[in-house]
Amino acid sequence: MKGLRARVSEHLLEPTLEDFEMAEDETSYVKGTMGVDGHKKTFGGFMGTTVYGGAALALIVIFPTLVFGVSMGWISALIVTLVLGIILGLALKLKGAWYAGVIISAVPLAMASAMLASLHG
Repeated sequence: MKGLRARVSEHLLEPTLEDFEMAEDETSYVKGTMGVDGHKKTFGGFMGTTVYGGAALALIVIFPTLVFGVSMGWISALIVTLVLGIILGLALKLKGAWYAGVIISAVPLAMASAMLASLHG
């Protein structure tokens, strides 16, 4: 690399192949010995979080879109969102916690929807 710096300082615009250090030959390659179990677990966790988070975000966007954009009633939009959540869970092969989360989150949302519907008549 010292030669490269000297040539660059001489205002050479393009370095030549001789300026870079290369491996001696293909037999000097050594396969890595470091374990990748941690990397696999991290990647699996990241992908799981991405799938669950993306599905949840889709439902969060769908519900107000149905209520305000399509002018569907609160309870009707909740039922449609709940059904879409179950279909989405089946399509993405999500675990049972997904279905429990969708149903459990629908309960307070239904109560809030009922209260808002009663206030606005």
